[in-house]
Amino acid sequence: MTRLRLDLCVLADIRVGDNAAPCHAAALNALAHAGYRIGVIPVASKAIAADPFSIDPSYGQLFAEERITRISSDADIDCALALVFDSRVVSARLDTPFRIDATHRVVTVERPRSLANAARVDLERLVFTAEMALGGPVLWAPNSIIARDALESSVPHWPLTDDDWSPVAPNRNAPERSATETARPVVGMARMSQTRSAGLNDALSRSEHLFASPIVSWKIRGGRDVKRPDWPQGGPVQIWPEDRLSLSDFLARIDILANPDVAEDDPCPVETLMALRAGVVPYLPPEYRPTFGGMALYGDTETLPRVAIDFHGDRGFLSDLQATAEFALQNQFSEATFVQTVRDLVGAPRNDAFAPSIHAQRETRVLFYSSNGVGMGHLTRQLAVARRLPNRIKPVFVSHSQAVDVVRDYGFPCEHIPYHTAYGEARAHWNAALTETLSMMFGFYEPSAVVYDGNMPFIGLMSALDRAPELARVWIRRGLWGIDRDIDALERGKAFDLVLEPSEVAPELDDGPTTRFRENVLTVPPVRILDSAELLDRASACATLGLDPSEVNVLIAPGSGNNFDTGSVAEKALTQLKGRHGVGMAVAEWRIAHTKHDVPANVVRLTQYPFSQFHNAFDFAIAAAGYNTFAEHIATALPTIWVPNENAQQDRQILRASFARNMGLGTQLRTTESYHLATQISMMLDPRSRNAMRNRGQAFARRATASNGAAKAARAIEDICQTCHSRPFA
Repeated sequence: MTRLRLDLCVLADIRVGDNAAPCHAAALNALAHAGYRIGVIPVASKAIAADPFSIDPSYGQLFAEERITRISSDADIDCALALVFDSRVVSARLDTPFRIDATHRVVTVERPRSLANAARVDLERLVFTAEMALGGPVLWAPNSIIARDALESSVPHWPLTDDDWSPVAPNRNAPERSATETARPVVGMARMSQTRSAGLNDALSRSEHLFASPIVSWKIRGGRDVKRPDWPQGGPVQIWPEDRLSLSDFLARIDILANPDVAEDDPCPVETLMALRAGVVPYLPPEYRPTFGGMALYGDTETLPRVAIDFHGDRGFLSDLQATAEFALQNQFSEATFVQTVRDLVGAPRNDAFAPSIHAQRETRVLFYSSNGVGMGHLTRQLAVARRLPNRIKPVFVSHSQAVDVVRDYGFPCEHIPYHTAYGEARAHWNAALTETLSMMFGFYEPSAVVYDGNMPFIGLMSALDRAPELARVWIRRGLWGIDRDIDALERGKAFDLVLEPSEVAPELDDGPTTRFRENVLTVPPVRILDSAELLDRASACATLGLDPSEVNVLIAPGSGNNFDTGSVAEKALTQLKGRHGVGMAVAEWRIAHTKHDVPANVVRLTQYPFSQFHNAFDFAIAAAGYNTFAEHIATALPTIWVPNENAQQDRQILRASFARNMGLGTQLRTTESYHLATQISMMLDPRSRNAMRNRGQAFARRATASNGAAKAARAIEDICQTCHSRPFA
C-alpha cells in the first residue's frame, strides 16, 4: 500500500455520544483551513458511550467536503503529528496493527477522573496502548486546568504539554435568539445526545424546588428515557424530545443552561461551550470556576431559581458575562488558538503531504452469515443490505439456508453450512464444528466485519468471534419476538459492536423482549430487497409471468409451510378462484419449501426471486405475514388477505395482520377461521373495496416506507468496516 504523507494523523471516536466530537471536528476544520493535511482513523471505544455508529454531523460534513480524509487503520502513514483526541480512545486494547511514523505524538486528556482513579496497571496499559498505536513515546495534553491538576496528582512522571489544549467551541450556526418569552427567565437542561444523559434524570428527580417558582420557566431536551416531572408544577415546564429540536434551536429558546455537570468528570462540557457560542449563560457548580471564570453563573440546584430571577432583572450583569464569554471564545476556546498550538509544535504545513482516497481506504470484505430460518427472511435482509454497499466492500455469504444459491444470482460468492437438524447431529458437537469452520472462513476470506442475521447467535459463532477480536461484528435482529422469548440470546448482543434492528412497518406494535434491549441498537426503516424503482411495471411484469394485465390478478404467497400449515388456505383459495372469469392467479413457491402445491394448468408458478419485482402485476394477494413479505406488500400498497404463521417459534405475525386489518390496508385470516376466506375474497374482487384499500395503502406507504432501511444499514456497516474497535483487556 502506498505510504500516506500527512501533517496530522488523528485517532478519534467520531460518533455522536459521550465525547467532545463537535469540538474535535471544529479544531480539525480550523487546521484544514490553515492548510494542514489531515487523516482520521475512527476508533469505536468501549469506554465512550455512543449512539450506535451515528457519525457526528460535523465530522460527516468534513469528510463529505474532503477537508479531512478518513483512512484505514492499517494504512502506512508518515506524519508530523499523531494525535489522539481523548485518552479514553486508547484505554482498551486496539487489535489493529497501526503503521504510523510520526515526528510528534500527543494524547489529549479530557475526562480526568478516568485517569485519576485508575489502578496503576490500567495506567501502564494506557501508556502502552498509546505508544503502540502512535509508534513511540507520547506527550499528554490536558484540556483544562482541572485535567492538568488530575494528571499532576496521579501521574506526575508523565510528560505533559507546556500549555493546556483547550477545546474549540463548536459553531453550529445557532439561530437568532427567540424573544417569545421576556417576562421571566428561561432555564434549560439539554444534552448533545441521550448517551450524555448522566445526571440529567437525577436532577429532574429532585425537581420539587427547581420547578416550584412560577417566575421561572423551564425547558428540558432529552432522549426517550428522560424523566418527566409530574404535572402540574409551580412553574411552566416544557419537555422537548431530542429528535424534534436540535440543540442549537433549543439554546435559542433559553437564557440559562443549567446542566448537572461534574467538573472532575467533564471539565469542558461541549454543551456549555455551545451555550457560550449562542449567547446563553451557563449555570455551573463552583468547581468549574477555574475553567470558565467570569463567563458563567455558579451555585447548586437549590439556589438556582433565586439566582435566575436576580440575573434576569440585571441586564448589565448579562452584558458583562457575555463580554467575558466573547473574549474567551476569541482566545481560549478559539480555532485560531488551537491552530497556533499545533503550529508551535510541528511548524507550518508540509509541502509534500498527500492522502488520496484511493490509497486511504483499502478494498475489504464483509462476511454475511445467516441462520436457516423457516423462510428466506434472514438471507433476504442480508442480500438487501449487501447489494447497497460501495464497490470497495466485497460481500461474501455463508448461510445455513438451503436457498443460499440465490446469492449467486446477484454475483456474490456464497457457501452453505448444513444446520445440525439436517443430519441429526448433536447440538454441542455441531457448535464445536461450527467454531472451527467459521474460524477457517475468517482466515480464508479475511473480512473486516461479520454480519449475522438470525434470532439466536450460536455458541459456535460466539466462540469463533472470540478467536478473532480484530473483526467488527454486527447482528441484524428483527423484532416482534414472542413475550420473554430467548432472553439469553439477547444478552449475547453485548458481544456485538453494532446491533441493527430493521423496523416494523408499525414499530409501535412491538412489546416483545427486544424492546428492552435497545440501549445500543441502531434502528433503521423497514428493509426491502428492492426499491420501488426496481419493480417491473404492470405490462412488463404480466408479460414475464404470462398473466393478462386486463384481468384481476391474484398473488397467492402462503410462505414455505415448513413449520405451519398456511398451504391449506392457499389450496382453498385456488379452489374458490378457479374458473372465475377475468381472474388470473400466480402461486409463489419458496425454494426451501419441503412440499410443493398442486397448481392447476392455468395458474402461474412464481419461482423467480424476489417475488416483489412482480407486485405491479397483481391486484390483490393472499400471503403469510412474514417480515419481508409484509414490508414489501405495504410498500407497494398491495391489498392483501394476511394469513399469519402462528407457530410459537415464529415472530408474532398476528400483530402485523391485525394492524393491516385495523388500518384498512387489507384483511386478516387465521388458519383456524378459514371459513371466512370466501367472504374476504369477494371483498377483494369488489373493485370499490379493493381500490379503497389501495388508496389508504398508498397514503400510508408514503409515511411508513418512504425510505428503504437497507441503505441506512449498508451505510452503518460501511462505517464499521472503516473503524478500529477497542476491546477490553482480558
